[in-house]
Amino acid sequence: MRFLQAEKIFNYDTFLPPNQVLVLDDKNAFVEFISENQVDNSKIQKLEGCITPGFVNAHCHLELSHLKGKIPQQTGLPAFGKQVVSIRSLIRTEEIAEHMQEADRTMWERGIVAVGDISNDAASFETKADSKINYHTFVELIGLKPESAKSIFEKGKQIHAQLKEFGLSGSLAPHASYSSSKELIQLISEFNLQNHFPFSIHNQESEEEDKFFHGKENGFNDLYKYLNLDLSWFKAPNSSSLQYYAESLHAEPSILVHNTFSSQEDINSVNSKAIFWCFCPAANVYIENQLPDYSLFKDDIASLCLGTDSLASNHTLDLISEANLILKNSSLFSLENMLQMMTSNGAKALNLQEQFGQFIPGKYTGINQLQFSNNSLSFVKKIT
Repeated sequence: MRFLQAEKIFNYDTFLPPNQVLVLDDKNAFVEFISENQVDNSKIQKLEGCITPGFVNAHCHLELSHLKGKIPQQTGLPAFGKQVVSIRSLIRTEEIAEHMQEADRTMWERGIVAVGDISNDAASFETKADSKINYHTFVELIGLKPESAKSIFEKGKQIHAQLKEFGLSGSLAPHASYSSSKELIQLISEFNLQNHFPFSIHNQESEEEDKFFHGKENGFNDLYKYLNLDLSWFKAPNSSSLQYYAESLHAEPSILVHNTFSSQEDINSVNSKAIFWCFCPAANVYIENQLPDYSLFKDDIASLCLGTDSLASNHTLDLISEANLILKNSSLFSLENMLQMMTSNGAKALNLQEQFGQFIPGKYTGINQLQFSNNSLSFVKKIT
């Protein structure tokens, strides 16, 4: 047995009472919490700062790791998308794999034990199968024409079947409302609901998204011209993008990612659904130089989680950096709130709450040691 004690121990959504000791078995699985007077003091490993369960990165794009530093910052989402499309396949397959493996190792070393990861194809599956991290892969589907929804959906199921051959868990996911038809979103959401899979979609990451749905001049029209896609058939619904597809959200849970330009009215449009709001603040600054209005979400802490997005839109895949960016720009969230977003909430969003996000008897959930001072978190080390 191994006995750990720190100045603070965080579990699920709060710090435990003082004098608690965390007990691990010989395989580093959590056993129980006991009082310090229940064990010989000489056997207790005493740590400074705070210990927490392993982190859960609710939104990542491992397959874009080779694009680190290659796309200019703060160009806006349509221009960013154009860059991703134009350069993502210019690097050798072997080199792409090496970058994915390096990013995977870095996440593990920075205390991340589970990841919700976006994949457009099977390129990342081998890296994930060999990883110490538990990945839930969202097979991402793109197609704005309603008549193409069924064929795109069927192709997505084929990739999902490949994922299962690697022994990996996964779902289907539409990319975003401006790139996936409502019909495709509906098919995917119903598929995930039937199979008890989580759902994910990029939501209101750019102001251009809502302009597109209100029929105003917007950057996505230029992106689609660049891609030689005919949008003459599309009729703008004159609503926000979220309100446009809200009725198609059926899967439980459904993760809405970014939410940089979401309004209270948007939030109200889905308040009867099992929604998790995933923030990726570093990517929001990298692409749009804009952060969400966190005050809109301050009363819904249990439905908030954090992601890193990709190295195409971020300098690092580190949840500590994401948390500190929010803490720096908002006084609405406590340290306990942020740790909850980084652990138990992320696990619930990915349907992994029986394995990760809190200390669970008999489970290896990871243990991280942190320090907190001057309203900022710092990562000390990964203990297990």
